Amino acid sequence: MSVYEILQKWHVDDYRVIDLAALEEITLGASILATGGGGDPDIGFLWAKKVLERGKEVVMIDAKYVPDDIMVTAPGCLGAPVVLTEKPPSEQVLTNAIDTLQCYTGRKIEATIPIECGGVNSILAYAAAAEYGVPVIDADGMNRAFPQLNMTSWATHGSNATPAVSADNSGAVTVIDTKEDDAMAEDICRKVAMSYGGISWVTIYPLSGRQVKETSVLGSQSIAWEVGKAVMKARREHLRPIAELKKVLKETRDVPCYDVFEGKIVDISRDFGSEANRGFSMGRITMEGINGYKGHTAHLNFQNEWLIVRVDGAVKCLPPDLIAILDTDTGEPIRSDIMKYGYRGTIVLIPAHERMRTPKGIEIFGPRGFGYDLDYVPVENINE
Repeated sequence: MSVYEILQKWHVDDYRVIDLAALEEITLGASILATGGGGDPDIGFLWAKKVLERGKEVVMIDAKYVPDDIMVTAPGCLGAPVVLTEKPPSEQVLTNAIDTLQCYTGRKIEATIPIECGGVNSILAYAAAAEYGVPVIDADGMNRAFPQLNMTSWATHGSNATPAVSADNSGAVTVIDTKEDDAMAEDICRKVAMSYGGISWVTIYPLSGRQVKETSVLGSQSIAWEVGKAVMKARREHLRPIAELKKVLKETRDVPCYDVFEGKIVDISRDFGSEANRGFSMGRITMEGINGYKGHTAHLNFQNEWLIVRVDGAVKCLPPDLIAILDTDTGEPIRSDIMKYGYRGTIVLIPAHERMRTPKGIEIFGPRGFGYDLDYVPVENINE
């Protein structure tokens, strides 16, 4: 059954075909919203591009059209972004994971959904959807990127990460089924990824269509798409990309964004054992102010993604709110896995989606969820 036959069976005629130009825009937008993490976007983009070149199609639908009783899954990668760049995936690794999940559950997937807004994990869901001839849903579990698989709106609203399957390039697969214990699922999946060499390819959160509608961040892929389009337009028309980014997020989400610092990286302190010992890229960077911020200093902590930013010692943003370091002239995101001494950029802060700001969400992926002895304060309250 093709994707169009599925949509006909569901009586859906409102859909969007994602072509190569759209994939490029969505990849850029998702990379910006990935808050310094999300891995090398070229990996996801080139994978999806190859699927399109084989004559398959990526079709996106709104979550409201998804039948309640179907099975949806979130394919992606898990581990340290630095390792991902060094160990690109094989062509079969995701299909091995999804086929194993289908065998274990005894059910066929009828749609995919991105785990997060990330340069790799957003687009992998598109590629997998085209590969299996099913639609990809305009939603995800974060509307940003986070380092742990239990840090999702799905988990905080009662949906579970397992059964899940983890695979590696050699053909190995591991089935994880921890029932309702998502923290244990994260721990096991992380250990499996480390056993695979620091990165694994997973399919997680086998959701029903009803769960997708009730627990996802809805419309997240459209938000990423609009962000990517706005920045690309700014490049073509020689506009200011950060101003265009702020404008489009006000239009699509009705949220204020804040550019709170412009500077260059003058110090990088990486925990080089964290990839092997914990399955994350971790550390802290220091930025020295330039232009209007000359004489000021910013410090950012990261665990795959930027988590906390302080300017002259004052906290400016805490998780789950988003921190992006963007090239001031191009809007290109500066990721934690590729940053270098001397890189220059503007720090932009974006409020997290409301489904990520619940009390349960703040408990799991607020400051204390990452080990910081700080109470969560919304970015709007800090900066206004």
